[in-house]
Amino acid sequence: MDRNEAVFYEQYGAHMRAQEEQRATASASAAASHGSLFFTLGELGMDDSPGFQNFMDPPASG
Repeated sequence: MDRNEAVFYEQYGAHMRAQEEQRATASASAAASHGSLFFTLGELGMDDSPGFQNFMDPPASG
C-alpha cells in the first residue's frame, strides 16, 4: 500500500467514525425527545392528507 492509499483509508475511517457518531447522537436525541422512532409523513415533507384512502382500511359500505 502506498502513502496515498494509507492517507485515503485513514481519512475515510475518520469520516465513517464521525458519521456513525452523528447518527448515534441523532438517534439518541430523537428517542429522548419523541419517546419513539416513529414519524409521520408530514415530518418527512410528504403529503399526509386525511383524504388519502389507505388500501388496508377500506371505506365503510353503506
